[in-house]
Amino acid sequence: MRSFRCPACRKERENVALQFILGGAGSGKTRMLYDRVIRESMEHPEQKYLVVVPEQFTMQTQKEIIRLHPRHGIMNIDILSFKRLAYRVFEDLGVRIPIVLDDMGKSMVLRKVAGLKRGKLSLYKGHLEQSGFISQLKSQISELSQYGITPDMLREVRGEADAPLLAQKLEDLEVIYSGFREYIESHYITAEEILDILCRELPRWELLKDSIILLDGYTGFTPVQYRLVELFLMHARDVVCTVTIDSRENAYKESSIQHLFYMSRHTVCRVASMAKRHGIPKKEDIICNRRPAWRYDESPELDFLEQNLYRYSGRTWEGNVERIQVYKGRNPAGEAAYVCSRIEQMIKEEGMRYRDAAVITGDLPSYGRELAHQFDEAGIPYFLDVKKSILENPMVELIRAALEMVKDFSYESVFRYLKTGLVYEKDGKWIESEADGNTAQADDENIFDGSRKHVEQMTDRLENYVRALGIRGWKRWDSCWERQYRGGEKLNMKELNEYRMWILEPLRPLREAFKAEEATIASVTAALRQFLEHMRLREKLEEYRDFFLERGEPGDENLAREYGQVYDRVLELFERLEGLLGAEKADMKNYIQILDAGFQEIQVGVIPATVDQVMVGDITRSRLEAVKVLFFVGVNEGTVPQRKSGASLLSDRDRAALRKMDIELAPTVKEDGCIQKFYLYLMMSKPSGQLVITYAGLTSDGKSQRPSNLMGEVGKLFPGMEILDEHSVEWPVRTGRDARELLIKGLRGMQEQGEDDREREEAAFMQLFQHFYTSAEHRDKVRQLVDAAFYSYEERGIGRAAARALYGRELQGSVTRLEQFASCAYAHFLRYGLELMERQEYELEAVDMGNLFHQSIDRCFACMKDRGQDWRDLTEEGRKSLVKECVTQVTEEYGNTIMSSSARNAYLAGRVERITDRTIWALAEQVKKGDFEPVGFEVSFSAIDNLKAMRIGLSEDEELQLRGRIDRMDLCRDEDHVYVKIIDYKSGTTSFDLAALFYGLQLQLVVYMDAAVEMEERRHPDKEVVPAGIFYYHIGDPIADKQEGMDEKDIEKQILKQLRMNGLVNSELDIIHHLDREIEKESDVIPVAIKDGYVQESRSSVASTRRFQDLRRFVNRKLREAGQDILMGNVDLKPYKQGNRTACDYCPYHAVCGFDTKTAGYGYRKLKGLKPEEIWAELEAEGDEETDGSELDQ
Repeated sequence: MRSFRCPACRKERENVALQFILGGAGSGKTRMLYDRVIRESMEHPEQKYLVVVPEQFTMQTQKEIIRLHPRHGIMNIDILSFKRLAYRVFEDLGVRIPIVLDDMGKSMVLRKVAGLKRGKLSLYKGHLEQSGFISQLKSQISELSQYGITPDMLREVRGEADAPLLAQKLEDLEVIYSGFREYIESHYITAEEILDILCRELPRWELLKDSIILLDGYTGFTPVQYRLVELFLMHARDVVCTVTIDSRENAYKESSIQHLFYMSRHTVCRVASMAKRHGIPKKEDIICNRRPAWRYDESPELDFLEQNLYRYSGRTWEGNVERIQVYKGRNPAGEAAYVCSRIEQMIKEEGMRYRDAAVITGDLPSYGRELAHQFDEAGIPYFLDVKKSILENPMVELIRAALEMVKDFSYESVFRYLKTGLVYEKDGKWIESEADGNTAQADDENIFDGSRKHVEQMTDRLENYVRALGIRGWKRWDSCWERQYRGGEKLNMKELNEYRMWILEPLRPLREAFKAEEATIASVTAALRQFLEHMRLREKLEEYRDFFLERGEPGDENLAREYGQVYDRVLELFERLEGLLGAEKADMKNYIQILDAGFQEIQVGVIPATVDQVMVGDITRSRLEAVKVLFFVGVNEGTVPQRKSGASLLSDRDRAALRKMDIELAPTVKEDGCIQKFYLYLMMSKPSGQLVITYAGLTSDGKSQRPSNLMGEVGKLFPGMEILDEHSVEWPVRTGRDARELLIKGLRGMQEQGEDDREREEAAFMQLFQHFYTSAEHRDKVRQLVDAAFYSYEERGIGRAAARALYGRELQGSVTRLEQFASCAYAHFLRYGLELMERQEYELEAVDMGNLFHQSIDRCFACMKDRGQDWRDLTEEGRKSLVKECVTQVTEEYGNTIMSSSARNAYLAGRVERITDRTIWALAEQVKKGDFEPVGFEVSFSAIDNLKAMRIGLSEDEELQLRGRIDRMDLCRDEDHVYVKIIDYKSGTTSFDLAALFYGLQLQLVVYMDAAVEMEERRHPDKEVVPAGIFYYHIGDPIADKQEGMDEKDIEKQILKQLRMNGLVNSELDIIHHLDREIEKESDVIPVAIKDGYVQESRSSVASTRRFQDLRRFVNRKLREAGQDILMGNVDLKPYKQGNRTACDYCPYHAVCGFDTKTAGYGYRKLKGLKPEEIWAELEAEGDEETDGSELDQ
């Protein structure tokens, strides 16, 4: 071998060379390397060998070499990663490096710098507060640093960018990147810079000059790692590198990125080029091409897969396929269940160990949870190779919520804080106020004791109170509360105020720290640390840790580790924050964002609990030791190959443009997809005994999904391979868990299968059923399973005694209550029996808008009446003034400050005035057109008025007592008659529906008319009181369809027609003319059309006086029957369905009732669509007989 002179050290060296060990996956490259280094290290004990492997391989490599070494010890072999090599070199040379900024510190500094540079940013200025943006920015800066891109380089290429958007991105990145570099200069370095420093110092390391470097386990190198490899070649004695590539491939030929071994070829070509450039000779490559490969001595199918996957050779496997299985699960849970079953089988029947199996997936967050659940249930030991973020830990949530509370005391922050499970007093004593030094529990009068149970109870009450009254902001929380809220339980205000102060006091010092004039990040962090100590969080977290360890349920061990680590990790973050940014000014918003950036980077690692366990990992991140059986789960489209996670700040198009400008960055999404094929090849080549591939037909939430294209590749290679599913697989009973699963499956099958299938499986199932049912331990559980499998809803009611206990003998309520019962008896029971109500909210909802409209309209009519003004004399100016006055009064009285609590509510207040003005105009026009005078507004009536219509006997000792309120009652009188008109205002789109009335769903107007007629008969015993009409008026603001030639009067007439009342009108022509004197053909006021002096019934909604009487009698009967049913205990879950409408459409009790038409016994009470003439015929035929029209129900 010729000698040469090294240009770096100017020192002649002999016998230096580069050598590659090449071969496919499983061909024995690593084993050959280990055997060689062990053999040579024993032959030449004075020679130093450096085995350089990826960071996550170091421990595994060390273990394996020690295991293989005859002396089980390594004196002259060092196993290092590039990073460990750096620290070894720095230590030997006495190189002092600045503090290394980890991801947590980097995120916090970037957040600070980005905030300081906000004014110079153009594109990213509005993104700084977005969740995840700082993490994206950190990744992008790290990528730039890793690929040797400096801020100056970004500045130079910015002018060359053709796309304006790319130029903006580069400008903003250059501003932030340079600001970041300036901030950490001379004090810190990033992790990416460690290897840059190593490149400077490595030539001075004497140990390198006589060492043999062996590189193993790399699929490729980063730019800075290539520089280090070049230094190895220039200074080390020998360099040996293993590269995974098919032995049939030409490793020295560059290829496109679509080629399976693109990275391997690129690595060989680049390293060989370095050696050639420095005149370093290359030894002959060692080619590992044994067939079958060492790994697959007993698995020819796996050897065939390794040789042909993604090679497109056209070859197919001809024999039986035993070493590869494909299973299609119903969903991820089905896949996990199959994996559990197979692992249990291989342990019990094949004598394997848990460590011989591994599970790999492309979607570890989703499948990891499902596998962990199933493994916990089955008692299979496993290690989930994932670090858990602490963002969801209660302590971190408490800190984040506490800071948000100090900022604005919003509803969300308060109850996030209180519901962490960490806000309670360990000894049940009152917290001493640090603000004034007074002890809040100085006497025995305090009701609140601070115990966990009391905190939970009071939090529920407090939440209802705060939501109902819209309490937010420090000022309102720091003021005494005295007001009760409408529609809720009566609260003990002393107790509530004590709880309020108990919440407030620990936060007061933290708030004062922020408000201090010289507040810095260090001073605020110190106050936050004191807050944690004050809350005794370390002790509480230790309690939780001990609780999880003692309980010992599945997953508790990992929770115990998390709770045991999180407090110290948070304090570590505080120390980092104080060290990095302590002297900086602290404003509340930026401090919270910087702290959040730090929290997002903290991850809690889990230590493997035992050696013998199943490894569960990710395709690219997890490193597997030798495994016999590999389960590859979740092989679905979009998951395998993995989609590149996290949107990059630079798009694929940006990266392509930068590459043309000689700026090399990480692969694009498309390139990454090609590279992932290589990782799939490596992963699927890992097992030596069996490969099990599973995919799911449905996602966890029931959406269909397709298998990955990888399944197509495997299918082409093994065309005779059967795809298994839950029906084709025998689920052997090996454990009690297996038996329970089969019992459940059998019960489900008996419910779903036909008779033939049921008979075939009945014998096996009955044997299993008998086994469990005869066991006292399992009998109750089996009964529950049977009940669940064959559940059929059956209404039994609550019984007369329970109904009386709930409602009493005197059933009191509004007509709406009886309509609710007719709609759904169960919903009535929940609302009026159990009194379940939706939470009161401090917000204007549809019902509030309706109340505001009602009250405003009523106030206008009342003012007109009180002032003795006639509607016919009301001018437009007078109307607008009246509306403004009345709406202002109503909105000021409604809910205190709710109308001005938000911009939305202020807008709605203006809308109320506009629509009320339109409504008063329309109603005034309607009054002007007729002879009726408004005489009653918000007319209340009830059983205490001794009205027969309101007091209905149900039995000898039971009575229905109704109450109601008529929005408006108009009267028209002549010598012999009093005509009554009832109007009900509706802000919704309610229309009069005779069929709905017939079925008891719309009784209100008839009941109101019945009561009004009875009241007028008492006032005018000498006159006949006649129903003139019952109407709904829709409160709306319609838009006219303006056509050519229309003037303002035409527009007003069109609008007035759209606002016409709908309802039922007395068909007598005299009454119709009293309602609308101007009617000629079709009325603008009432739903009536006239032709040739006769009412057109087909275009009108009319009824004779007799029919009105029939309706009143019929409704009275419906009310009596409904009342009797209620007191009999009817709570039948049979909501009505009429056409497309159902009682469930706007029902608030969906989450309570469990109504499901797919479950036996549940079903709608279908109402037949009836024509008006059918209903009138039915009512006339009934006469005075008792009937409810049930024969017309389907």
